[in-house]
Amino acid sequence: MAQHRALRAGASLALRLGDIDASQKYSGVADQIETLLLPRFSTNGSHVLTTIEWSGGLSTKTSNLDTQVLLASLHYSTNGLYSVGSSEMASTVLAILRRFEHMYDINQVAYTDINGISVPIGVAVGRYPEDVYNGVGTSLGNPWSLVTSALAEYHYRLALAYADMEYFVVSSELISLLNWTAPYIRGNTEQIYSLQAKLVYKGDREFRGLLSYLLAAGDLYMARVARHTGRDHTMNEQWNMYTGYGRGAIHLTWSYAAHTSAARARSKLVSIIY
Repeated sequence: MAQHRALRAGASLALRLGDIDASQKYSGVADQIETLLLPRFSTNGSHVLTTIEWSGGLSTKTSNLDTQVLLASLHYSTNGLYSVGSSEMASTVLAILRRFEHMYDINQVAYTDINGISVPIGVAVGRYPEDVYNGVGTSLGNPWSLVTSALAEYHYRLALAYADMEYFVVSSELISLLNWTAPYIRGNTEQIYSLQAKLVYKGDREFRGLLSYLLAAGDLYMARVARHTGRDHTMNEQWNMYTGYGRGAIHLTWSYAAHTSAARARSKLVSIIY
């Protein structure tokens, strides 16, 4: 997905610079990559596959479910191709949440205290279900801060994508994701189902309701990260799956960058809703 986006951008730049041959060359290669990306959606329709036609490397990643797909969507996707607003990405995020929900003991905690207020928290997720890197060695992989922040950013960015549209149809895949999230935020499931296959226009009550719902959903994962961040704002690469204490690389830049990126998306969304 990164190569695809880079080639599209390169083709556009070459065209502006008057290099028609280079623009056509880059576009042609991008088209070829796109044909390879399209079959990555699993045959059962549950998630975007991280690897196809496997020929080497880790043989233990049997689920072919990896949060790098979510990160790729956030950072590199072009419109329509496994973008944040695609039904395939909604299915993938749901598959990630379902898989990690019961993997870590810390996910049994449903609330945390932030500034004296008890708030609901979302699922902490790791890199991929079969991960064995525990931050200092190999045993069982732990949840990662940056990926959990990415879940927050996904929900905010999805709401922002809808906010830019004059109208949209809510996919059944997104309905499934919202319905799964409802118990965590005490959401109104009747309101969710009322959106099924419905054409929603900007200005409708349902429009603002969906944006607010996605804001609340994203906040679940921001609260989860806050729970496992030090009082001095220190972030670790991972959290121990049993205790929630930091593991792995301390002050990993990516952890801070992911959380900052999510926070920026949230601020933009809040300015639109309120």
